[in-house]
Amino acid sequence: MSSFFAALQFLTIIPWPGRAERSADELGRATIFFPVIGFLLGLILVLINVPLTSFASPALSSVALVTLLALLTRGLHLDGLGDTFDGLGAGGDRERMLRIMDDSHTGAFGLIAIVLLLSFKIHAIESMDSERWRALLAAPVLSRWAMVLLGYRSKAAKAGLGSTLIDHLSTKHVFLATFVTLLLVAAVLRGTGIAMMAWVAVFSLASKNYFHRRLGGVTGDTFGAVGELSETSVFVFLALGAK
Repeated sequence: MSSFFAALQFLTIIPWPGRAERSADELGRATIFFPVIGFLLGLILVLINVPLTSFASPALSSVALVTLLALLTRGLHLDGLGDTFDGLGAGGDRERMLRIMDDSHTGAFGLIAIVLLLSFKIHAIESMDSERWRALLAAPVLSRWAMVLLGYRSKAAKAGLGSTLIDHLSTKHVFLATFVTLLLVAAVLRGTGIAMMAWVAVFSLASKNYFHRRLGGVTGDTFGAVGELSETSVFVFLALGAK
């Protein structure tokens, strides 16, 4: 169970148990539980969505749900999205982009990316009615699975938490995470879940190739960016399919 708690601590605001120090091997094993943590986050959103729909408008409830998801994840993935787009948007050589990504300040490119992504996520959730609960459960699962795919057989662009995860992420971990993801999304979305898995897999692998060309590998920030973009795209596709 220590690997589960490591995943919970790594991906959420929950300090269980007490923000304990984790070994590098434990972090690699924790990736097996990334989809499970995504499912738990989605379950919290579904449970909150039930009372929200009785007194709040679709627009207001969708803003509340997206806000809650950001709070539960400490805004860590959104921060990675902003840093990634700041670095890529600024351009230049690899060292310059990585240096900008390390800057704690959010620039124009990062701010625009975050605002647009949150807008798409909010409006996608708002547009769903009876099928909203399925999207709230499935999207966070696929988002965390995308991070596992991004890290598998990747090269770290720099030392850090992302490089530690990459170094200890084995084929067995990826296979188990994929199997768990398949079970969860197939149960929630049925055939549509398989299509969403295929999309997220293609997007994650394409992102990996892109980051290797531009940055020389992936970083902790790019994990957050791919997770957020995957999650939002799933919300959008499911919203379009519900029409």
